[in-house]
Amino acid sequence: MNPKIKDILVRTASGAVMLVVMLTAILVSPWSLGALILAITAGVTWEHLRLSEHCGVQPQKAMAMVLAVFTVVPFVLVHTIVGDAELWILLMTFFIMIATLAVLFVELFRASETPIQNIGATLLPIFQVALPIGMLALLPGMGEGYNAWRMVAFFSIIWANDVFAFLVGITLGRHRLCERISPKKSWEGFFGGIVAAMGVALLAAHLLGENIAVWAGLGLVTALAAVAGDLIESMFKRSAGVKDSGAIMPGHGGWFDRFDAVLTAAPVAIIYLIIFMHNM
Repeated sequence: MNPKIKDILVRTASGAVMLVVMLTAILVSPWSLGALILAITAGVTWEHLRLSEHCGVQPQKAMAMVLAVFTVVPFVLVHTIVGDAELWILLMTFFIMIATLAVLFVELFRASETPIQNIGATLLPIFQVALPIGMLALLPGMGEGYNAWRMVAFFSIIWANDVFAFLVGITLGRHRLCERISPKKSWEGFFGGIVAAMGVALLAAHLLGENIAVWAGLGLVTALAAVAGDLIESMFKRSAGVKDSGAIMPGHGGWFDRFDAVLTAAPVAIIYLIIFMHNM
């Protein structure tokens, strides 16, 4: 079999499995969605830490994993346990402050020659991975009632942007988007992905019965943030000298490779919806 055809088949099969698993987790219940969010957080955080090690840094891996998971837990529980929002925000702030102090304290006893880099590599996944992914748990409850299909729509916007950016890029791409970091990405693919993302957002608004204009804007800001997330991970991988962040998904790479766009798109989308939520 032609190696390219075999690679396409492998990518398609593993992608289909991922799609089924994610749809099932999102739609069954808030608890299964929470389990999915925790799994993504743990997987991306671990690979993030491994990239740091490839750069010669020694992050506190066990500490970072524990802190990342505990950062996500309050977001996971938001639709299953009713609480005071202001108290919840205060507790999250308190937790992050204590987590930072804990990492600083542990580094005192590691006798490493790169303490500043180690601390940065340990804490960065909390802010770049755990908080953004945790914010996704808020999405189904934004607007009128709890609706898990909003989460499906969000991921569909990101996937449409990714797929059509690739398809338009390989057929029409002539002008490089950011050649220093990702030589294959083009401006043509960039705009093709944005158009597709906004199209999916408009379709989602129609199917969900929500504000068309708000969702058009959501498609735009989500696509723009997703491209930034993809480029940021490419920058990390180039610095670490690796092609993929991991090998959890045949033909697709690791957790970080699959969810890099989500890390920037999720907080941007949630903040956007908080601003315009009254129109949903």
